[in-house]
Amino acid sequence: MAPSAPTFPEKLSGKSCAHARMSGVTAPDQPLDAPPTPRSTTPGARFTRRQAVVAVLGVALLAVVTYLWAHWIVGPHHHQFDLRIYYSAVNFWTDGHNIYRYMQPDPVNDWLGFTYPPLAAVLMSPMAILPLGVVKAIALPAIITTTAVIVWLSLRDRFGFQGQRMLLAVAVGTCLAFWMEPIRETLGFGQINTMIGALIMLDVLVLRPRGSRWTGVGIGLAMAVKITPGIFLLYLLLSKQWRATATAVVTAAVTTLLAAVITPVETWQYYTTLLWDSSRVGYLGSSANQSLNGLLARFLEPGTEPSRALWLVLVIGVLALTVVRTRKALAGGDHLVAMTLVGMAGVLISPASWYHHMVWVIPAVVVLARVLTDLVQQWRSHTGVRPEIPWAAVCLALPALLIVGFDTKILFGLPDVDYTGLGWFPVLVASLPMWWALATIALLPIRGDRSSTTTPALSGSAAALD
Repeated sequence: MAPSAPTFPEKLSGKSCAHARMSGVTAPDQPLDAPPTPRSTTPGARFTRRQAVVAVLGVALLAVVTYLWAHWIVGPHHHQFDLRIYYSAVNFWTDGHNIYRYMQPDPVNDWLGFTYPPLAAVLMSPMAILPLGVVKAIALPAIITTTAVIVWLSLRDRFGFQGQRMLLAVAVGTCLAFWMEPIRETLGFGQINTMIGALIMLDVLVLRPRGSRWTGVGIGLAMAVKITPGIFLLYLLLSKQWRATATAVVTAAVTTLLAAVITPVETWQYYTTLLWDSSRVGYLGSSANQSLNGLLARFLEPGTEPSRALWLVLVIGVLALTVVRTRKALAGGDHLVAMTLVGMAGVLISPASWYHHMVWVIPAVVVLARVLTDLVQQWRSHTGVRPEIPWAAVCLALPALLIVGFDTKILFGLPDVDYTGLGWFPVLVASLPMWWALATIALLPIRGDRSSTTTPALSGSAAALD
């Protein structure tokens, strides 16, 4: 009697079996070398296909809710005001003028112009051949996409989601990110902050773990496009990534020199004069300026320069705290927290840091979410042992809704710039996001530290990514 034809599972190759196991088709009690159940007949497979549709619909719904919240409750839309400055300045430049002479009126800061290094102007130069509507159609999805990258990398590090769970988590997380004021303003102004943040995070969380020779290129490019990401050289030095440090410096230098070949006059002007002129960015005492310098400026009359000596003392103090905490994070292999601490420090020590520069709120909130999630899981495990409450995470998470989710100026009815005669309390309230950033540097839980409730069993998948 002839042998019967092999069944469908028997015909699956080893490669197919491995793929099926990775896809979650193999039953929990099956041996690893057992053939999987055909995906076409399992309820789990049907549900997995539907998850993509659910994700898209969920993103669309949450996007609408976020849009309505941003426009009706949180604050004004800004109508891509900064993107319009870039667009007009680049067109002014390509018409044969010096890009740094372009200025346009601003309802808060009187006049604003192009303040980025010459490389940014070179990279933005294609705008000159496109209508503004097309530029928006490219820039706004780019902001959303890079925000999703930041959310994805943060979730991957802390939660280790896989497959469809990661897709859903990133979709929901990205929409929630646009509820947070720094990210909402980035989209509202048409800013480049999430693009800069994504470059840095790809360096730290993707290239570095792979031992790539290109580690440092993202930080170097970010430095050449916008000076403030140079703070991440501190992260590279503290983590003893000597090759990556050299790569970042060389990348920044080479790209800057290439821009100088195209724009020699503007490059010389920028790095010898304009780089040190803080008046070009607007009033330092504006409520939008969430740096230490902004706090000092709000105690003075509009247009008055704060004491540089006092500012330097505060900067040194913040840097000292950042170095101590970052080294502790690096000692535990927690590069996500180390990067976040340095990013927050960069916001605080810069002469002018607008609220939308604080994109590091995303990984900070993800870290807090992981710690609090682990705490809830331990409470629900009924082990009989009461878990230790991570007070640092609780103290950061409780005010986050108020500080990160709203424009504090609008929420408390504060002025845009002039705080003269109002006393010290409104000045401190206007700096609530700055205080939260400072608290983040001091208190953000480090994986494996006593301030975090994360256990090895819960964090194993995320730890494997380091």
